[in-house]
Amino acid sequence: MKMKIKILDCTLRDGGYVNNWNFGNNLTKKMLISIDKSGIEYTEVGFLQDSEYNIEKTIFNEIKQINNIIPESIDLTTKVAAMIVYGKFSEEKIVAKNENIKLDTIRVTLKNNEINIALNYLKKIIACGYRLFVNPTNIESYSDIEILSIIDKVNMLHPYGFSIVDTNGVLKEKDIIRLACLIDNNLNKDIKLCFHSHNNLQLSFSNAQSLIKACRDRELIIDSTVFGMGRGAGNLCTELITQYINDNYNGHYDIVPILKIIDEQINPIFAKTPWGYSVPYYLAATNHCHPNYAKYLVDKQTVPVEIINELLKTIPNNKKATYDANLIKQIYLDNFSKNIDDSFVVEELKQKLKNKNILIMAPGKTLSKEKDKIENFIKSHKPYILSLNFIPKEYNVDMTFISNIKRFSSLDDYDKPMLVTSNIENIPQKANVLNYSTYLNNSKMYDNAALMCLKLLINVGIKEVYIVGLDGFSNIQTENYVSNELINNAKENEFDERNTIMSEELKNISKDIRLNFITKTEYLI
Repeated sequence: MKMKIKILDCTLRDGGYVNNWNFGNNLTKKMLISIDKSGIEYTEVGFLQDSEYNIEKTIFNEIKQINNIIPESIDLTTKVAAMIVYGKFSEEKIVAKNENIKLDTIRVTLKNNEINIALNYLKKIIACGYRLFVNPTNIESYSDIEILSIIDKVNMLHPYGFSIVDTNGVLKEKDIIRLACLIDNNLNKDIKLCFHSHNNLQLSFSNAQSLIKACRDRELIIDSTVFGMGRGAGNLCTELITQYINDNYNGHYDIVPILKIIDEQINPIFAKTPWGYSVPYYLAATNHCHPNYAKYLVDKQTVPVEIINELLKTIPNNKKATYDANLIKQIYLDNFSKNIDDSFVVEELKQKLKNKNILIMAPGKTLSKEKDKIENFIKSHKPYILSLNFIPKEYNVDMTFISNIKRFSSLDDYDKPMLVTSNIENIPQKANVLNYSTYLNNSKMYDNAALMCLKLLINVGIKEVYIVGLDGFSNIQTENYVSNELINNAKENEFDERNTIMSEELKNISKDIRLNFITKTEYLI
């Protein structure tokens, strides 16, 4: 039988995790025109979701709103699809398809335990005239018996397509071949088989090829995004899979319009918020867990990859597939909250700092940009200097406050006076150890070093403090730290959130201690 392979581009839907689906109405129309010109058979334009509607975003709370992004200048040949996460779009909003509705295909993602309760919902989508794709998520977590049970129900339902969804990017070639054989031999032959992958192990492209070779007699629909756009490691690249089909299976795709999308629309997004392969997402995949667990630990910028790997291994098997923010926070805290009695250290510090001007030195770029101002302040006020998570080369400090495991391991000199929190291993004998959990706060930046140090100073009775180098976060990463060795991999959209959280926390702290910023800061206090 002749090979049948089609492409479903889901850039406007799955790629939206990168830019919060804010593609802009005009640019969305231009992208649809280019995708249509390329000959791609299906285009998933976003989510149907019970949420506030914004015409500039590819999230819709009514089916008719999808018409707002359809270009009026041409008749699209690509079939317009949208996705529903089961339980997030009201059944009464699924209206009968007619000539005024441009939506052709609806894909519904389901968890393993939702297929039975979702049957009537799925039947309504078919009854209303839409092509239905059934997308069970986290397929790697299903047993063969569970997959066969779902296929039995899918065969009775008889949707247009059924999907292998590699939600966490963990499938390898042997997994693809096993699933392909199991599904292909039991799924009704006229139901299309779809494949949606994530590129955590850099295997999306090769896995798609393996599926094509394993299912030669069934119509396949391969998901992809332009330039692999997607959160974390991203997805299968549309430009790669279409060219592969052209080269090996007499495909008809025009690659130039896809490259035009990359050049004009995707590159500016990538420059602001990049995606792609990374060691932490690789670790998430090898530990068979949701990539957001790895993202949480990476974003903290406090632990090295080997510890991230160990923490991911402790996630219970029944919690790995679906992200639980409270769980990973608790795992992190349980692992590092080693309670100790630090009353002696606190009392000793209280006596040491009594009647002194206190200067906190954070590692911001202003340490070099405003060096004259800082040196003049030090000369005139003769403060006791506490540096945060680093030992500056250009300034002599009295003590270093260390709460970050990664920063601690990178220090060159462990003989300097230190205040070290108890979450850190292998603390030098001469260091003063503080009880880690005592100095946490309730914000998303609960173990930020500056906030922890300020809380310590309040505990020892300090009423006023001077601050340098606590600059806040700039979207230009090289402007954030006095040394390039300290630059982290935070994304642009995360900088604004961090600045907001820190500003709020510093406002609260300023009720108990007066904060005097000597150098320029982004924080609003």
